[in-house]
Amino acid sequence: MTSGNPFGDGLVFEQSLPLAWAPCAPIEGGELVRLNVDNLQLLSAESSLEDVRVQEALKDESPALVHELQRLEYKINILLRLTAEIAMRNEALPEPRRVRLAARGIEWFGDDAPGAGVTGVLCLYINPTLPQCLRLPVCVAGESREGPVRVARMLFVGLSETVIDGIEKFIFRHHRRLVAGAKQAVT
Repeated sequence: MTSGNPFGDGLVFEQSLPLAWAPCAPIEGGELVRLNVDNLQLLSAESSLEDVRVQEALKDESPALVHELQRLEYKINILLRLTAEIAMRNEALPEPRRVRLAARGIEWFGDDAPGAGVTGVLCLYINPTLPQCLRLPVCVAGESREGPVRVARMLFVGLSETVIDGIEKFIFRHHRRLVAGAKQAVT
């Protein structure tokens, strides 16, 4: 997408999430490579926390094996939650802000969002179980208003295609959960 609108016709993820902003020059070289690797690792970890349908995946395996895998998954989930709680006690998460996330950009709603033309890194916490943030290098491409609310439109700068793909998958999983939840509410 070459326009200043990364939102086009694709799916978006809109929610209030903890985020922090650090203005800086565009990130390059080895630092950008490390940032992409860290982001990909976080997106992969977040993806692995999806509700796995062990019963369906292992339907041909023994019930004892399925039970043991479920027990181990339960223990790992408890450890993740405890680790997240400890991490949050040591370092408080930033205030949640309303955002609209697309694969190639993000919109930040609020008067405290940075102004047009500024570059920096947006730290976005996408899962409360993982107290680690996506570090998104951005350029503020513009701003608009939705009613009384100021909206800063930011384009990602330097994210690898694999990270962009991971963000698209994250957005899709969230959308799929919303659709499934809506279907369950109707029935």
